[in-house]
Amino acid sequence: MFDWKSEKTPEFERLPDSEDAEHLLSDTERSSIDAQPRRRFSRGGPSWLAAAILLVFTAFISALVGAWVVRFERLDADAFSIRHTSQYSPIVDEVGIQWSLVRFNGSLLKSNAFRQDAGPEVDAAWKSLGADYHAARIPIEQAARSGLAPDQVKVKEKYGGGYPAHVEGLHHLHCLNLLRKSLAWNFAYYQKQGLGPFSNEPDILKYHVTHCLDTLRQQLMCTADIGVLGQVWYQPPGKGPEAFVDFNTVHKCRNFDAIREWAEKHQLPGKEDVPVDFLEPPREGDRVWHSVP
Repeated sequence: MFDWKSEKTPEFERLPDSEDAEHLLSDTERSSIDAQPRRRFSRGGPSWLAAAILLVFTAFISALVGAWVVRFERLDADAFSIRHTSQYSPIVDEVGIQWSLVRFNGSLLKSNAFRQDAGPEVDAAWKSLGADYHAARIPIEQAARSGLAPDQVKVKEKYGGGYPAHVEGLHHLHCLNLLRKSLAWNFAYYQKQGLGPFSNEPDILKYHVTHCLDTLRQQLMCTADIGVLGQVWYQPPGKGPEAFVDFNTVHKCRNFDAIREWAEKHQLPGKEDVPVDFLEPPREGDRVWHSVP
């Protein structure tokens, strides 16, 4: 066993004992020190008791404040997170963004309602997500905080005012849905229907599809998921075990259904259902683009 006493002597000088220290002083210095009256301190008495009570009271108050701060921060963590990571919109205050753990369905070979071939059933599944919702109304007083400029398109006051604007997350789903419809095995079905983007000329449809592709690219880069994909052992029939990526991972997700419900509730009527003067025309000094931005 290691003997700590066998260690080298520390590289510093030992302070002299009290008796040795006395010999370092001259007789004159010792006399002057010894001549000073020694003051005795009492540990008892009202002053000591008051200090002890003050100390206990301070500790108690500090504990209460600390507990309140921790509780408040926990309750407000969701509100802080959304304001720190996202552009403001009325959804922040009116819905309240919360997070919960969700396991993704990342199955490679098991299909679901959103992966079916083109047809009414898969279209209904995507429509249920709000991918085709109309623009919502953003109140004038919340426009600036939501990133809307004063000279952007507004609804006339007699029709309720505000700014028509789409929820970006639902626009992303619209884009993903358009990419789905443009897949080689789906394209002919939607081209034959000639609805929505497929009613445009082929070159315009191509611009629309590539616009959606690049929007999703930027969104995925902006909110890059830093989770990791582990691997599991999979044994194909008649073969030995091999590594296979596990795509069924757990994520912290926002309360999507509440966001979708807000967008549905605040939808403006479609173009075909509003008066011709529904929108306020641009005023002098407002920006008017002469090419598609």
